[in-house]
Amino acid sequence: RDVLMKHSTDIVIHIDETLDDKNRKALATKIQALTGVESASLADNKPHLMIIGYNAKQTKAQDVLKNVRKAGTQAQLVGWL
Repeated sequence: RDVLMKHSTDIVIHIDETLDDKNRKALATKIQALTGVESASLADNKPHLMIIGYNAKQTKAQDVLKNVRKAGTQAQLVGWL
């Protein structure tokens, strides 16, 4: 019997800037398009926190964080969920 191995990990990144809705959606779309990233979202009620789900076999938390910063935002890795 085949067992599907899940390698998904969730991290929380704090975005220092206050982004408007358009820029928040653009950032989430850009990050979600990265290889290994499965989801990226910024909640309306916590606009500075981005939750990113990624496949740990394909990318690393620090690489995801680097790409958030490359998108022009100041950001820090808060932790893993």
